[in-house]
Amino acid sequence: MEPTEAEAARARQRERSALFATAAGQPRSLFDSVRRRLVLVVLLALTPIALLNVIQGAAQLAAAESAARQRLLQHAVTAAASLQNILVSAENVLYALSNVEEVRAAGPSCIATLRGATVSLPFAANIGVVDAAGVVTCTALPASVRNVSDEPWWSTAIARPGFSIGGPMRSPGADTTVLVGALPLRRSDGRLEGALAMGIELGWLDNLLKQQTPPSAGIVAVFSQAGEELVSNSRAMSAALFDRELFRGPLLPRGTALHESTDPSGTRWTFATAPLDRDGLTVAFALPSEQLFGWTFVTIAASLALPALIIALSLVALWVAVDRVILRWLLYLRRVTAVYAQGHYGFRPTRLDAAPSEFRVLGHAVENMAFAVRQRDARLRENLAEKTALVREIHHRIKNSLQVVVSLLSLYGSGIARGEDRRRFDQLRLRVNTLALVHRILYEASDGSQVRLRELMGELASLIEGNADTSVRIAVDADDARLPTDMAVPLALMMVEVVLNLALPAGGGSTEMTLSGHLADQRLHLGLRSAAGRVDEDAAAAGLAAGFASQLGGSLAWREGAGGSLIISGDFPCRTRGMGQPAPPFA
Repeated sequence: MEPTEAEAARARQRERSALFATAAGQPRSLFDSVRRRLVLVVLLALTPIALLNVIQGAAQLAAAESAARQRLLQHAVTAAASLQNILVSAENVLYALSNVEEVRAAGPSCIATLRGATVSLPFAANIGVVDAAGVVTCTALPASVRNVSDEPWWSTAIARPGFSIGGPMRSPGADTTVLVGALPLRRSDGRLEGALAMGIELGWLDNLLKQQTPPSAGIVAVFSQAGEELVSNSRAMSAALFDRELFRGPLLPRGTALHESTDPSGTRWTFATAPLDRDGLTVAFALPSEQLFGWTFVTIAASLALPALIIALSLVALWVAVDRVILRWLLYLRRVTAVYAQGHYGFRPTRLDAAPSEFRVLGHAVENMAFAVRQRDARLRENLAEKTALVREIHHRIKNSLQVVVSLLSLYGSGIARGEDRRRFDQLRLRVNTLALVHRILYEASDGSQVRLRELMGELASLIEGNADTSVRIAVDADDARLPTDMAVPLALMMVEVVLNLALPAGGGSTEMTLSGHLADQRLHLGLRSAAGRVDEDAAAAGLAAGFASQLGGSLAWREGAGGSLIISGDFPCRTRGMGQPAPPFA
C-alpha cells in the first residue's frame, strides 16, 4: 500500500507542476497577479501617510513613556501608603498596650484587655504577651503554643529597640496565616522584660488590597527583604509576574526603574516597586503593558489629521482593486461552479482566458474537478446499484428462510394441545415471524438501507393482532420517519416482547392498546398504553424487552395510568432526524 500511495502523490505533484507550467498558469506581465496588484495599490495609497505617522509618532513616544512610568509609580506609592497605615496602626496599638501595667504584668485583666483590643481592630487575629524567655503569658485568644523562643520573628523582635514585622506564620490561636508585629518591653535599665506581639491577618490584608485595587485594575504585592511574598490582591498572578530576586537583600532604590514580565497566557505586564519605611518591606504594582501604553497610540492617532485620509484612501483603493481584480472573477467562478453543481459537467469556462493567472489556474482546476466528479459519480451509481441489488437479495433470501421456519413451526405446533406449552410455541412463532416481517420490509424498501417507522409499527400491530392468543386491538400513532437498518430488528423484537409479556391481560380476555412512535432531535420516543396490562417489575427488568432496549442504547419505563391502564415508554438515540415532534405523554 505504501508504494501505491507514494506513486499517487508523485503523480499529483507532476499534474500540479504541469498545470502551472502551461500558458494559462504563467503571468503575462509584471502585474498579471492578484497579489502584486493588491500590494502595489495599497502601498501607493498608504506609503505617504504611513511615513508621516511614523515621524509624528516618534516625536511623542518619549513623552508618552515618561507619563506611563509616573502613572505606574503613583499606583505603587498609593498601595504602599495603605499598607503603611495598617502597620502604623498596629504599632500604635502595641505602644498603647505597653503602657497598661496589667498587660505588661499579665495580670487578671490582661486577657480581657487584649481581647477588647483584638475585637476593635479588624486586621488583628490575636494579641499576646511574651516574657523574656519567650513563654506566652497572656493572649486574647487561647493558643496551643506556649513558647515562641524558637520562632524567627522572636529573634528579630528582641534584637531591635522598637516595633518590627516578622513572619508569615500560622497563628496557633487564630488558626490563620498572619504577619507578626512585635514590640519589645524593656525595664528602665534597658533589660528585656518581654514583648507584645500582634498577629496581623494576611487574609484581611489581601482583601484590603482587593477592595482598594481589584485584580482587574492591577496586581499589587508586598514582599519581605528575603523576597518572600506577604500580601497580594491576586497571589496566582503575582507569583507569575514578580521575580523574587528583585526583592532580596538590602533595600535598593527600586522605585526609579520599570520591569517587564509575561503571565502564563502570554500577556505582557509592566511593574514598578516602592519601599515601605520599615523592615525592608517592598510593594510592587503591575499593569498590563497594553493597558499602560496602549492609550499612547490612540492619543497619537487622535492628535494627527490623517486618520480620515487613511480610511478614505484605503477604502477607495481596496474597493477598486478588489472589485476589478478579485470579485469580478470570483463571481464568474461562482457561476461556473453553480453550473457544475446542477450536473452540467461539460461546460467550459472560456471567459477565464482574460483573468489573472491565479484565476486561470483555479478555473482549470475546477474544470478538471468537474470531469473527475462526473467519472466518480458514474462509478458510484454503478456500485450503489450493485450494492442495493445485493442487499435486497439478501433480505429476500432471509425472509424466505424465516417463512420456511414459520411454516415448520406451524406444522409442528398444530399437534400441541392448548395450554402453556402451546402459548409459548405460538409466541416463538410470532417472534420468528417478526424477523421475517422486518426483512420483508427491508426487501421492499427502495434502497434497502432505511425503514419507515409508521410502516414498521403498523405491520407489527397487524401481525400481533392476528397471532396473539387473546383478542387485542392495537391503534398506531407514528411519524412517517426513516430509521437506520440496524435499529429495525431489535426495535421490532422489543415491541413484540413488550406487548406479549407486559401489555396483554393475564388469563386471556380482550383489550385495546395504543402504540406511538415519534422522532425529534436525534431521539426516538416510543410509547404504549394498554387498557389491561400487568407488570412484574423484576421480570420486566430482566426480560428480553429490557435486553433489546439496552441494545438500542436506551431503557424502558412503566407506570400505572388512569383507570388501571398500563403505560410503557422508551427513549432511544437515533441517527436519523424524524419528520415529527415528540407527542405529549399519556395522561
